[in-house]
Amino acid sequence: MVVVSSSATAPPARGACSEEDPAPAATTRRSALLLGAWVTTLLAPAVARAEEVESVPAPADASTSGRPAAPSSNAQRIYLDVRIDGEPAGRLEIELLSSAAPVGSQRFADLAEEKGGVGYRLAKWDGIFVEKNYLRNAGAKSLSYSADGVSQVAGGDSTLALEREMDNPARPLHDRAGLVSLVVREAEARPTKERLVAMGGKLVTVTSQAGEAPNGSAFCVTLGPAPDLDKTNLVVGRLVPGPGTDAAIAALASLPVNRPREGIQKPFFEAGKALNDSRAIVAEKGFYRPLRRAIISGGGPVV
Repeated sequence: MVVVSSSATAPPARGACSEEDPAPAATTRRSALLLGAWVTTLLAPAVARAEEVESVPAPADASTSGRPAAPSSNAQRIYLDVRIDGEPAGRLEIELLSSAAPVGSQRFADLAEEKGGVGYRLAKWDGIFVEKNYLRNAGAKSLSYSADGVSQVAGGDSTLALEREMDNPARPLHDRAGLVSLVVREAEARPTKERLVAMGGKLVTVTSQAGEAPNGSAFCVTLGPAPDLDKTNLVVGRLVPGPGTDAAIAALASLPVNRPREGIQKPFFEAGKALNDSRAIVAEKGFYRPLRRAIISGGGPVV
């Protein structure tokens, strides 16, 4: 049996039980402190002047790992508007790191601009991981709506070019707040399941995997150092300081979310996942989803 919590307005995954997130006081205080520190450092003029000449984030150290990287003045920038329950919640302005990830940054720009009719408009924020220092957007479900099925975004419908950029040992890591990165790889192998299928008058064993592999459009925004993302994500940009950016980050990071229940129910979920129970995989996807509708309502180049 797989258990996941939810609310009346957010249906639980099939085969799972749920309840609305109680927003514990400790978590609320932690979120407030984290956001306060993030906004303060993001807007600090001294930090911006000290790091203005950098084109990519510097390596993490004791003095910089908690700071958002300061933007440079001549890099390409795009914006993404955020709405929560239909109301404007701020505008994310993002500087692209073209020298560090040329294909990845152009892909992100193409999706923001809806190139070929494919992009981030109406893409949902599906993961609010404040404790892990990042927010996640689900990205585009399809990378092409053309008759020939060829995607016009940089890198096409394959993630091979992004994989090559991830293999670069000099690529920026998730060592601070304010970084934007594309999801390229899976955190862990998806479980496989065998089933018998009738083919040509014979029963044939077919192996399939649960879920779908990343298509290189989902992305994350860091609230602080997030080393877990180094294995799966490619840094393609960083946030530009401003009231719109601050408002969007604060609104998203404070959303109530579905949380796995602690205590006796959590071991049952872990056991189901270890046994490759598909219900556990589906239930896990519902964890830390916002209980309010949060989307990207539009985007494009900053001119």
